[in-house]
Amino acid sequence: MSADLLYEIGVEEIPANAVLPALEQLEAGISQALADCRLEAASISTYGTPRRLALIAEGIPERQPDSVGEYKGPPAQSAFDEQGNPTPAAEGFARSRGVAVSELEIRETEKGRFVFVQVKRPGQPAAEVIPPLLRQVTLELTFPKTMRWGDRDIEFARPLRWLVALLDDQVLDLEIAGVRADRISRGHRVMGEKMVEISSSSAYLAQLAANGVVADHREREKMIVEQANRLAEEVGGHPRIDSGILTEVNFLVEHPTCIRGSFAPRYLELPAEVLVSVLEGHQKAFPVENPAGELMAEFIAVTNAAAGAADVVRQGWERVVVPRLDDAEFYYQHDTRQALVSRLESLKRVTFLKGMGNLYEKTQRLAKLVDWLHGEIGLADEAMRTTAQRAATLCKCDLVTMMVGDSKLAALQGIIGGLYARASGEPEPVAEAVAEHYRPQGPEESIPTSPAGQLLSMADKIDNLAACFRLELIPTGSAAPPALRRQAAGIVEVIVGAEYSLRLSRLIHYALELLPLPANEKTLSLEQAATELQEFFAGRVQAAWEQRGISYDICRAVLGVPWDDIVDATRRAMCLADLKQADPEAFTELVVAGERPARITRPESLPDTLKVDTSLFEHPTETLLLAELTAAQQKVQAALSDEEPDYPAAGEALRSLLTPIHQYFEDVMVMVDDERLRLNRLALLSQIDQLFSRLADFLQIVPPVS
Repeated sequence: MSADLLYEIGVEEIPANAVLPALEQLEAGISQALADCRLEAASISTYGTPRRLALIAEGIPERQPDSVGEYKGPPAQSAFDEQGNPTPAAEGFARSRGVAVSELEIRETEKGRFVFVQVKRPGQPAAEVIPPLLRQVTLELTFPKTMRWGDRDIEFARPLRWLVALLDDQVLDLEIAGVRADRISRGHRVMGEKMVEISSSSAYLAQLAANGVVADHREREKMIVEQANRLAEEVGGHPRIDSGILTEVNFLVEHPTCIRGSFAPRYLELPAEVLVSVLEGHQKAFPVENPAGELMAEFIAVTNAAAGAADVVRQGWERVVVPRLDDAEFYYQHDTRQALVSRLESLKRVTFLKGMGNLYEKTQRLAKLVDWLHGEIGLADEAMRTTAQRAATLCKCDLVTMMVGDSKLAALQGIIGGLYARASGEPEPVAEAVAEHYRPQGPEESIPTSPAGQLLSMADKIDNLAACFRLELIPTGSAAPPALRRQAAGIVEVIVGAEYSLRLSRLIHYALELLPLPANEKTLSLEQAATELQEFFAGRVQAAWEQRGISYDICRAVLGVPWDDIVDATRRAMCLADLKQADPEAFTELVVAGERPARITRPESLPDTLKVDTSLFEHPTETLLLAELTAAQQKVQAALSDEEPDYPAAGEALRSLLTPIHQYFEDVMVMVDDERLRLNRLALLSQIDQLFSRLADFLQIVPPVS
């Protein structure tokens, strides 16, 4: 027999961005807790609105299965005397486990003979087991921000107002923060009853729907998209639906009703980016486009009000949208009265970072950085060099415009710079580089499309990082000044995406050398800052690789040997990951061949000057291994000497050493008493370790399970 569990946490309105993560935690926590208690559910579904986090787990056993626990007791000689009679130790052990002494048995173990007992434990009813699990999982939910209320010690996203906990139609005995679970939920604030009595878990969705609540967020999202499309089609357009905005508005409502609003066509003269920012960023509305992809003087908004109030809501929305568009229109007209370059002087009055000069000085550094990057990477396009330098000079000018000065439009920085550069008559490549130099600002955003934009993106980010690290503003586990992790990740993404061969250490040192000498006493030396920053980048490189599906041990192995070229290191990591996926046996052979010499030589801390002396060879296997090593060295060198190294070929050459290495360890005793022989044999193995280290540190790779 099985039952279905309904659990609903009723709260005051939760911030939209916190609902989905909380539902994911709730599902994972309940699923694991049920499985741990031998009450695993057949399926689990979650439902969320601004006022509720809910879960239905179907097919839960009504009772735990009986189990048998095995316990180890005292040594046999302590439990029974020479005549086989139980001692107080045996009697006490039996009593502690609730069994008779006669049920004890003696078994042989690696540590001798011990007393054991098996205890049968009857399963408990699910209705008794589940409530403590629900309480524990609920209190373990985490949110970006939490609050306390009343005199309660617990923290939650918002105050708890009701709990529904039903196993089929049975109310579970559960209390959290003074709120006792029952079967009373809440309907829509306007369209439903204040109190909704849920008859059973299977009736939950239907009973809420009858009271104006679409509890299934997947269904609400579908409703929003369908309504938005229908309304836009009425005026010959289609909605521009941003996935982030769609998710946000979905978790702002319990019953979505879309309305179509409009504004004066003259606002279409504003740049599309500005118009979209006002509609999406401020009003959480969907712009409407015509079949040619041009914006129309229409928008779609999502409301939690009843359909009958649509006209009133539409009017209210339009009254809010128009003033924002008025502001944007005024900013644009005012800002474009002067050329973007004329704002350079104003940058001198804006501090970049205390102790690191002003924004004007930063743009001068950026111009030098893009010039250096152009030469360091080996790009031949001189026109692009000029473009990148001009863009570097102008890229921060939009920060002193009225448009970006409005906090509601500040997210358009860079984009506004590109628009104003075009309006000022700057060449299109310059405007494009300015517009995209902040990209990528997250894993979901692509890198700049133009080479000049890519150079400027790297220059801007490395200047930010260098300045912060010089001032010892280094990210910790709980804080990361000016989103430095995202800045470093952006550089990694640009380098890998554009396949720029570049020595990271040289970039770091050059960026640090360009900075003014900090007046602040709390600073790191240039070398200290460079070391810290290089290690910081290693963490971002590993994170980027893990997002590609590369296992953590392969990441550590590749980063465990000298690396300075992110593209080259990425190719090595991908080579090992691809081999592990395509041919696990070959991967295992490579790992074993690489880790065995390393394991014996590295603890010896051998001097780099140690050479192999063939006159000290005593076994034919030594000569054979040296010959195979020499051949492998030549193959590896040939594979890695081209501009684009052939790491699969290098791996194949290294794997060929597996058999001679195994044979060597079979025939030759390495750690002999004779120091000359021992060091000579270690020197041979050390050369093998050094050769394998051109690919990775194979000691870092978790040994495959045989």
